[in-house]
Amino acid sequence: MNKILLIAFTVLTHTSFAQTSVEPQPIERKGFVFGLGLGAGALSLENNKSNSTTLSLSVPNIKVGYMITKSFALLATFPGAIYSYKGNDRGFEAFTLSGQYWVTERYWVACGMGLTFDAPAFYTIKDPATAEFYTGFPALLVATGYEIYRKGKFVLDIQYRFFYGQSNLSDGSVRTGISNMLLLGVNWY
Repeated sequence: MNKILLIAFTVLTHTSFAQTSVEPQPIERKGFVFGLGLGAGALSLENNKSNSTTLSLSVPNIKVGYMITKSFALLATFPGAIYSYKGNDRGFEAFTLSGQYWVTERYWVACGMGLTFDAPAFYTIKDPATAEFYTGFPALLVATGYEIYRKGKFVLDIQYRFFYGQSNLSDGSVRTGISNMLLLGVNWY
C-alpha cells in the first residue's frame, strides 16, 4: 500500500511541476487600425408621413484609423443598416469621426459624430441620375465591444452599436433613424 501511495504521490508531484503558468501577453496595439462588423438589429425610421421599426441587417460597418496611444484610437467609422422602402433596399448610414478607448485589455467603448447618408443600396441603382440620395447632420455613434479572440494583430470581438442620424429629404421633411445593432467584428491592429 505504501508503494502505491508513493507512486501516486510521485506522479502527482511530477505532473504539478510539469505544468507551467504562462502569463498571456498583452496585445500591442499600434499603427493603423482596420475593422469590419456584420450583424443585425432594430432600425427605427421616422418622418412626417411614417414611422417604422424593423429587424435590419447591418451594412458592413467599417472602421479605419490610427492608434494614438496603446489604448486610444482615432477612427473614421461607417455605421449603417439596410431597410426596405417602396420595395427597394436602401442604406441608412453615416460617416463619423470617432474615438475608441480600451477601458481594459479586452473591453472598449467608442463614440463619434458626423454626417448621415440615406441612399439606395448600391446593388439596386439602375440610373445614378434618378437615385434618391439624401444627407443630413448630425450622425451620432456610441459603441462598445468585447474582444473574444486574439492572435497576433488579429482580433474578433462582439460589438453593440447605437447610431442616430437625420437626413434631409427632397420634399423638405427630415427622416430620423435610430439603429441598435449587435455585430461580430473582425479587426486588425
